[in-house]
Amino acid sequence: MHYALKSMALLVVLGLLIPLAGCGGPREIVVKGTVTFEGEPVETGEIIFIPADGVGPVGAGPINNGEFSFIAPPGEKKVEITANRVGDKPAPDGLPNYIPYIPKKYNTATTLTATVENKAENTYTFDLEK
Repeated sequence: MHYALKSMALLVVLGLLIPLAGCGGPREIVVKGTVTFEGEPVETGEIIFIPADGVGPVGAGPINNGEFSFIAPPGEKKVEITANRVGDKPAPDGLPNYIPYIPKKYNTATTLTATVENKAENTYTFDLEK
């Protein structure tokens, strides 16, 4: 076989094999659901799924009108939820004063957990109270 043809054949084979190299890694799963606080949908905020053992990638996404959807790897997770409201008075710099209103037990000192199962989609409901 001519050298150029051998090189081209090798490139084609490598091109087919390279995408397969990533198939053995962690699978990412769609996680979606709802978040309410004191019975009302969280208008805007953020939800984060952190590996419970602290090892591996984090999944996170926005909360809009009480709903979220993002990609996360499977496994046991700590869940942190944050949201802010605009305060009555502006901040000292004249900009809106954003005040967190979700209690720390749902974010910096979270007690929330979730298991992301190795299936196409996982759905969660987080009903938060003071």
